[in-house]
Amino acid sequence: MVRLVFTTMLLLLTACDAQVTDRTLVLQYDDFGPPSAAYELIGMDWWQWQEHGEARPKRYDIKVVVYRDLGLQQVRQAFPSNPSRELDYRYVDFGDAMPYLERMIAENTMEPITQRLTETRLRIIEALGEP
Repeated sequence: MVRLVFTTMLLLLTACDAQVTDRTLVLQYDDFGPPSAAYELIGMDWWQWQEHGEARPKRYDIKVVVYRDLGLQQVRQAFPSNPSRELDYRYVDFGDAMPYLERMIAENTMEPITQRLTETRLRIIEALGEP
């Protein structure tokens, strides 16, 4: 009986994890353009638990989790930020990510940035579907 309960719980947890990973895509901060534009969607390009960045420029390993058809709490549980391990996840709903990317692509400020944003948009569509 205990074995059956354990097996059932394990299957449910695995199914929940699969559901979350099927509806999420983890990208880099830079995939959303320069900080001067990206901050409006994903915050500044330093650790979210700091009030400001370092005095000397530093590259922070910030991940952006784009999710679709999931609750924010589910996504946060699957991808928790952890200051002591320098794990910084930003969470962006698909419905917010796509209009941001489309607007920034349309502005076409610099070709390399526009190309990167276009690639990001395509990666999101491939992973999570059409808007």
